[in-house]
Amino acid sequence: MRVRLSKEDKIRVANTDDVFEIMRKILMREGRLERINEHFWVVGLDVEHRISFIELIALGRSNCVHVNPLDVFHLAAAKKLPWMILVHNHPGGELEFSDADKEITERLVDGGKLLGITVLDHIIMTEDSFTSLVAEGLM
Repeated sequence: MRVRLSKEDKIRVANTDDVFEIMRKILMREGRLERINEHFWVVGLDVEHRISFIELIALGRSNCVHVNPLDVFHLAAAKKLPWMILVHNHPGGELEFSDADKEITERLVDGGKLLGITVLDHIIMTEDSFTSLVAEGLM
């Protein structure tokens, strides 16, 4: 499901802080009951690092979300975008990457290489904060 973005949201991304601010607004649009589930989004970036799209790829349960790589790359490949950032929330408030988070990121990075789409980062967020694989030195 594609997320509606205003012109102000289609910014040039300089760092993960920029992405978090927009993603926080998107998450907070959800009702309280919807925010208790994990969401997995893809942020597609054009050649100027401007946000081209944000797409909700999967909606999971309170402690997990299953991601299909075909869904992750579908829109970015169709638009021939060179970069993407992966984002998912942890409703429980923890900002640690699980082994499953690291494993799916590795698979998606490898898949992106085959398609010529670079996965720049994977962000975990809560309603108040975030971290990323790049910031943690894991990517």
